[in-house]
Amino acid sequence: MTARAIRPSHVHYFISAPGFRKLTTQFNIEGDQYLWNDFAFATREGLVVTAVDVTDPAEIQRRGLDKPFKHITFNFELVKDLNNAPSTEVERRRAST
Repeated sequence: MTARAIRPSHVHYFISAPGFRKLTTQFNIEGDQYLWNDFAFATREGLVVTAVDVTDPAEIQRRGLDKPFKHITFNFELVKDLNNAPSTEVERRRAST
């Protein structure tokens, strides 16, 4: 049998703001069968979120949608940049948008 790399459901974020360190992070979706078997060892308690089903017709309409959806709340905290801190830039190929 051939081993294959398996990742849980997750979403990556690359966040930057003037005067703050760049942040690369992700959140993982609670309930994924591979959540705690991530080959990249990227699952942490603080990065696991719950996707809540939104079925209320008024909320669906308020958001300009036409069917139920899932809602996730995840907070980011940026750290002030320091002149002598190592760079958070990592050069690597990325998918085009």
